Amino acid sequence: MPRPIGTIGETKFKILSIIYLNELRGIMTYGYDIWRILKERFHIYLDPGDLRNVYRHLRDLERFGLISRGKPQTVEAAPKRQTYLLTDKGKVLKGRYARYVDILERKTGNS
Repeated sequence: MPRPIGTIGETKFKILSIIYLNELRGIMTYGYDIWRILKERFHIYLDPGDLRNVYRHLRDLERFGLISRGKPQTVEAAPKRQTYLLTDKGKVLKGRYARYVDILERKTGNS
């Protein structure tokens, strides 16, 4: 049964955990990076065509007020990368995505 529109599912919590942990490490987060981490660490979005789904989730999270757009990063010989940051409202939900932060920390050996 589909989840009601406007609710936050597990993939969105995983995305919030990626942004949270990157912010703690001083790393700017952008869409392709999120897709790569979802693929490598959580074993989802294995098809490059699914990258668009990450951006759909990011738009939803922004609409919910949980993330905001940061300053675009310029990378040599590549298009600008839109970065994303947690809002205070997104940080308040940490208890809901803390288990994913723990998974990311274990897999990177930073526990």
